[in-house]
Amino acid sequence: MNDAVVAAARDADALVNRADRSGERDAGSVVVPATVEDGDVSVAITTGGASPALSKHLRERVEAELEGAGEMAALTAELRAELKASDRSPAERRDAIRAVVRDPSVWKALRTGDANPRQEAARVIRDTQRGDS
Repeated sequence: MNDAVVAAARDADALVNRADRSGERDAGSVVVPATVEDGDVSVAITTGGASPALSKHLRERVEAELEGAGEMAALTAELRAELKASDRSPAERRDAIRAVVRDPSVWKALRTGDANPRQEAARVIRDTQRGDS
């Protein structure tokens, strides 16, 4: 039955996902990755069908690390627009956004709500301007 379904899909130039032979990928076949999404941030993980258990394990680890990434993407999008409207050079804007993304206090504020993420980001940007980071 699986062979017939695969043959029919190929005859129709359609992609096909054959789960009973997940480690045997042919050109044009579909690989369904383990995915993690947080807002606008998406990460896909695949082992090419070799180890679904490993894909699941890695997805679970990435989920924990990705917490707050969607909110970080939204925050930095707003900050980029604001910085672009300022008189800062492209290099200064890039450095400011990178500093925000790398700052643990901004991530903590996004994840816990104990502090205001925007205020934390503003502090990081001020420190970057002064050369403190």
